[in-house]
Amino acid sequence: MRHVTVLLDLRGVLGDVVATLLREKYGDPAVRVVPEGVALEAAVARSRPQMVITVFENEPDPAVVPPGLARLLRDHPRLRVLVVEGDGRSGSIWELQPRRIPLGELSPGQLIRAVSERVPPDFC
Repeated sequence: MRHVTVLLDLRGVLGDVVATLLREKYGDPAVRVVPEGVALEAAVARSRPQMVITVFENEPDPAVVPPGLARLLRDHPRLRVLVVEGDGRSGSIWELQPRRIPLGELSPGQLIRAVSERVPPDFC
């Protein structure tokens, strides 16, 4: 099985443009399109991509993970999903990837910086 870098779940002109851009960068074998009539989950399980690019329309709260996307990330925790939003002018990357960021020897200042860089400003 060939390694798939990106799996596209986009149709129409937008899908064609994105596929062309990615194939120029990664080559033909690394970019796949979800076949018509095949569920995204099945295509991901079959091709095991690093990233999926898809569209979720009409999500009322962009901070809440759509149910189908939550299941996909839970089943494939190393997967990144780029969601094209609205009219195609914006997007978000969703991931559920555990990651270790080495901090080295901790000093009080470095500890404070590490926490402040990871905690949203409106947390308190």
